[in-house]
Amino acid sequence: MTDRIFVSNLCLHGFHGVHKAEKSLGQKFFIDIDCRLGQPATSTDQMEETVHYGEVCDLAEDLSGKTVFNLIETFAERIADAILAKWDIVEEVTVTVRKPSAPIRHLVDHVGVSITRTRNG
Repeated sequence: MTDRIFVSNLCLHGFHGVHKAEKSLGQKFFIDIDCRLGQPATSTDQMEETVHYGEVCDLAEDLSGKTVFNLIETFAERIADAILAKWDIVEEVTVTVRKPSAPIRHLVDHVGVSITRTRNG
């Protein structure tokens, strides 16, 4: 049995990217976070014993606001690392960051990265 706590399509404005305009104007980023838990999320019916998805959103928002990342890969990894550090119940986390306004010459819906980090790896 694997229980998951997840957030889909969290929209944040950030100043991440390698180009000057990205760092000065900023842009939207869409983030998915999927936490796989090491114990059932329902074992005690108490919020303190699981992962609060609002706090997961707050964590991602705080990281985006406090740091400017050149790469969304780094942004995703910092979110994953912070989640594993904050919640011992999380055994594995997958973070996907999508960038709908990437400064490339191709017409795309979005570009992005997805990373998975585990507590023991």
